Amino acid sequence: VLVGSTDIRVDDPGTVRCEADERDYILQSLAFVLPDIRIAPDDIIFQFAGVRPLPASRDSFTGRIPRDHFCSFVEEAGSPPVLCMIGGKWTTFRSFGEMASTMVLERLGRRASVDTARRAIGGGRDYPAVPRGWKKALARRTGLPPAQIDTLFATYGTDAADLADFIVAGPDAPVGDSGHSVREMIHLIRREAVEHLDDLLLRRTTLAVSGRLSSDMVDATLGLLAAERGWSAAQTDAERQRFLTLLAERHGVSETTLMSRNMRQE
Repeated sequence: VLVGSTDIRVDDPGTVRCEADERDYILQSLAFVLPDIRIAPDDIIFQFAGVRPLPASRDSFTGRIPRDHFCSFVEEAGSPPVLCMIGGKWTTFRSFGEMASTMVLERLGRRASVDTARRAIGGGRDYPAVPRGWKKALARRTGLPPAQIDTLFATYGTDAADLADFIVAGPDAPVGDSGHSVREMIHLIRREAVEHLDDLLLRRTTLAVSGRLSSDMVDATLGLLAAERGWSAAQTDAERQRFLTLLAERHGVSETTLMSRNMRQE
């Protein structure tokens, strides 16, 4: 279960994390909703904090600050105009992008010729009317087990076809019981701008947030990333320590917890 959230004004987004008082507030709120279920801090498998960019406001109550997105041009003598985009979030990126592009085109005396509101992107492109038939055809073509195809399709949509082709192009093996394979991880590293372990384990996969991440998975994934990036032993060790520190300080997951998950999986 994912629960949240708080609404606190912050000055430095780079230092934000879920503090103990925020955690206690959320657990207390949850207890009001589910009074017969006791959830202790030790039951939390992962915690995180994000920052929503809002327009500047002197209102002391953050809940009254508009959540909409805004665009405006800032102009200074002798410099080209700069389009400032304020607010917004992932779920509104299309309308935000349309607003920005419309404003730019108007400045150029032009109009948009393409509407992206209904354009399929990512794994939604060429989405099959009958997914079962699509997945069966992909399993026959690649030779991958239907169960693996099901998992790839559920995760990546139609992008699973390219990924399946990559997987069968070389020797593959599971990465522990992560539900991911070696070739899948390598594909993510190469295609999804992965530079650090947290890119892969916190953002490109759900291993950390779902509580399935173990120290064995960390080491196995780190080995793949180090090989792809050509890191030395010292660079690899530094990356491991950086990631473990990040997990402990920002997400409440200690190395001891990661090691205990190894034993549980065995």
